[in-house]
Amino acid sequence: MSTAGILPILTDPNTAVGDTDRAKEPGAGAPGDIIIRSCTTIDQALRIELQGEIDHYSTGALRALLASAAALGYVHLSVDTRHVVFADSALLNALDCWSRCRRRLRFGPRSAVVQRLLDAARPVRRTAPKGVRV
Repeated sequence: MSTAGILPILTDPNTAVGDTDRAKEPGAGAPGDIIIRSCTTIDQALRIELQGEIDHYSTGALRALLASAAALGYVHLSVDTRHVVFADSALLNALDCWSRCRRRLRFGPRSAVVQRLLDAARPVRRTAPKGVRV
């Protein structure tokens, strides 16, 4: 059996496998990048603006930024995600670390992708018959 025509599952994005622009599209086979477009501080508040794709492989820089900010005493975080084109639970996990220890988190402008993620993560409220505690 010849495997010369079979490409590996994950290819190096720097190699020419065909249409190189397609490999950089949101949702392509290889993980994308997250870009921290801006980071500003006022007193104990941190405001960050994110862009790109947020998944398990790309949250390292965001986690490091949040850990440094927490160590420096920042307690308020505002996140602008209007330029995020893909996000999964890795974004929620990174921000969950921030929310611990009584730090505050607020979402500013957000993309439709992030809004769907937040809606899906919102706890489902169950309705119970009168007199029954849930």
